Amino acid sequence: MTTAHEIPSIDVTVEGMTCEGCASKVRSALSATDGVVDADIDVASGRVTVHPDGSVDRGSLEFAIDGAVHDAGYRVVA
Repeated sequence: MTTAHEIPSIDVTVEGMTCEGCASKVRSALSATDGVVDADIDVASGRVTVHPDGSVDRGSLEFAIDGAVHDAGYRVVA
């Protein structure tokens, strides 16, 4: 059985986060996303590490992450 810690995380860069309030909005949006267990956010670099639970395939989850970040008012950049 695969645990959440064995599933590879997804790293993205989020544009526009400037404070802990911004990070909180992004974290809340991601936490409400199916397939996401948790997210680690570094405001200074804009890096977000999303920890999936394995219930959603990676492509669908990446699409959902992009949408959740957009809905929170920010943008995932390549």
